[in-house]
Amino acid sequence: MTLFGLKIWKVTGHSMFPRIPQHSYVLVGHWYTFKKIKPNQTILINHPQYGLLIKTVAIVDKNHLIWCKGENASSIAVEKLGPVSKKQIIGRVLKVFLKPLKKQL
Repeated sequence: MTLFGLKIWKVTGHSMFPRIPQHSYVLVGHWYTFKKIKPNQTILINHPQYGLLIKTVAIVDKNHLIWCKGENASSIAVEKLGPVSKKQIIGRVLKVFLKPLKKQL
């Protein structure tokens, strides 16, 4: 459900760890798809080969294609991920809600 162009998504995978740990949640603003995409922004994309991914914008090339990277060394390489177009962007990550730690007994 999207409310006011915002949606909360659950994170699976480690590609953005430690900045965005697995099982945390992110608030994504869908209206950001109309704004200019800039390096270092964190975005949610629908990749044709890998599906839904949260990545950091590495560069926007002269053809307006967006090259993204993960934050973890085990993440898919920028070159292997390849560029995405602006229409593949679902939105910009506005807030990260970390998974609460379990209480130790």
